Amino acid sequence: MKDTTEPRAAKPGVADRNSIPNPRRATGMLQHRAATPRWPDGSRPPNVWPPLLTLLAGAGVLALARLSGPGTVRAVAVLAYLTVVPGLACVRLIRVPDRLTQFVLGVALSLALGTLVAQAMVQLRRWSPLLGLCALVTVGSVAALTELVRNRRATRRGSVNSS
Repeated sequence: MKDTTEPRAAKPGVADRNSIPNPRRATGMLQHRAATPRWPDGSRPPNVWPPLLTLLAGAGVLALARLSGPGTVRAVAVLAYLTVVPGLACVRLIRVPDRLTQFVLGVALSLALGTLVAQAMVQLRRWSPLLGLCALVTVGSVAALTELVRNRRATRRGSVNSS
């Protein structure tokens, strides 16, 4: 005997569960979705904010060091800058992929650069804390400007290749 009953239709409002992408893994964690790359070769456009912030931080630290204000604020800002920024600006030029490694190398290089600048000032008998700060701000600014120029060239090449 033939089955003449029609197949049951799905309930209205219930979608096929296989057609809906599940943004959760089996562990319940959200998956990170990469942004669609803008360039045909799959690379992402360079980020211009870190070098610009490096340049602004250098100018801010120099202005803060010259102005009279609370000594603790100046000391914390200058020490934080000298401990992180000059070395990190230089390490960004070699494009280390891991951010933690990049940060650790940046701090180590900043401390080494600070030591070298201090030794040079002692040997030249030109000891001045402000001169040392200016020298390290210059190192960080030159590295940031180099990164900006490199990013501009990469952006120009990317836009030429995509058109």
